[in-house]
Amino acid sequence: MEVMKRSALLVLALAACGPGDGGRPDAQIDGATLAGRVWAPDQGPGQVPPGQEVPISGARVYLAPERPADLPDHVYCDSCQAAPGSSILSGADGRFRLDAAPGHYWFVIEKGQFRVEREIEILPGVTLLPDADTTLPTSWTPSLGIFAPKLALAKGNNDRIEDILHKLGLMQLDVFDYDLPSDDPMSVATLLRDIDTMRHYHVIFFPCRGVMPPDVAALLEDEAVLTNIRTFVNEGGKLYVTDWSGEVADRAFPHQIELGDEGADSEGTYDPTALTGTLSTIGDADGDQYDVIDAKAIDPDLSAWLGLQGAPLENGSVVGMIDADAFEVVDLWNWIKKLNPVAIGTDGQGMPLYDTPKVWLTGSRPGTSGGPKPIAVTYQPTGCGKVLYTPFQTATATHNGLYPQERVLLYLILEIGSCSDVSVE
Repeated sequence: MEVMKRSALLVLALAACGPGDGGRPDAQIDGATLAGRVWAPDQGPGQVPPGQEVPISGARVYLAPERPADLPDHVYCDSCQAAPGSSILSGADGRFRLDAAPGHYWFVIEKGQFRVEREIEILPGVTLLPDADTTLPTSWTPSLGIFAPKLALAKGNNDRIEDILHKLGLMQLDVFDYDLPSDDPMSVATLLRDIDTMRHYHVIFFPCRGVMPPDVAALLEDEAVLTNIRTFVNEGGKLYVTDWSGEVADRAFPHQIELGDEGADSEGTYDPTALTGTLSTIGDADGDQYDVIDAKAIDPDLSAWLGLQGAPLENGSVVGMIDADAFEVVDLWNWIKKLNPVAIGTDGQGMPLYDTPKVWLTGSRPGTSGGPKPIAVTYQPTGCGKVLYTPFQTATATHNGLYPQERVLLYLILEIGSCSDVSVE
C-alpha cells in the first residue's frame, strides 16, 4: 500500500451483482458500492496469524471530489467539523459499504491522525476493496497519501509500550530516555522543558517508569514544566500515561482524577484558561500491585469491538474470543478512587462547560469497597487535547500477539486521536 505512487489512479473493476447477490438484475445497476474492512496498522490479513487480525471500529470512510488538505504534521486542535455527506463509519468488525454514483473521486479512510487517501475511478456495480487498500498506514508520508500520528515516548523501565507500537509497524517513534543527561536532546528532561519539542508530536506516551529519577521528579514540581504539559494538551496534544508515571498528568491536572493509594494524589489549583496553577500537595502516583479478573469494557463501542477478537496465548495461538464483560488485566499499580467533573470555561452562549472524565474499563481492586473501579479513563482538561490514564502497565514482557489490555491500548490510541467536540470560549 505504501509503495503506490500518489499520482496513480486506483481503478475499481466492475463486480456486477447477479442472482447470487440478492437477485438484482445487472440491467438495473446504475450506481456503485464500495465494500471492505478497515484494519489496524500491520494487523490485517496476512500480517498476523489467522484469527488475530485487528479491525478498526468507527473509522470514517468517504469520497471527496478533491484531495483533502494534508493533516498538520505537529500538534493541532482538531475540532469536529461536519463530515462529508457521503461519509460512513466502519462497524465494530471494521466493515463498511459506501454507495456512490460512478465517477472520479478521492477515496479516504481516517481515524484520528491516521489517514489513507487514494484517487480512484469508480465503475458501476459492487467492488470489494482489497485489504491492502483499507489497512491504516504506519508512516507519515503525504506524497503517498498516507498519514500516521507523530509519536514520542518517554521510555519506561517497566511498561514496554514501544513493543506494541512496533508490532503495529509504527517505527517512526522518537524515544526519549530518563537516564540521559538532562541537556541531551533526547532526554526526558529536555522534552519536558521545551514546549517546541513537545509540539512536534500528536501523541506523547509516558509509560510506567518505576521511581522517577530525582531530576525528572523535580521537573514535575516546576510550574513552568507543568505549564508546558498543559499547553501541549491545550493545543490539541494527547498524553497517554500509565501507573507510576501518573505524576505527569496528576500534577498538571490535579482535579479530574483522585488516586486511591496513600500519598499518591496531587492537590492544588489549576486555571484552565491561563494554564497556570499551584500545587499544595505533591503526589507521586506510586501504588501497590494487583491484578483484575473482572475487567469490563463499559463503553458500548469498545465492548462490541473487543468482543469480536481472539485472545492469544504466549505462543500466539488463539484460544477463544475475548469476553468484553469479564477479562483479565494484569499489573495494576494504583487505583482510581474518584472522578470529578471540572469547570474548564464557558461555551458560546456563556454557559459553564465541564470536563467529565470518560470511563472505558472498570475492574475490582482487592481490599476496596464500592464495587469495580475505573481502570482506563480519558479527559479533556483544556477543552481540546486529551489525557488518558490507566493504572495498569500495558506490556510487561515480549510475547506474540496482542493481549486484551494491549488491544484496548490500540483502541484508545485511536480514540484519543479523534476530534474534539468541546468549544471553550
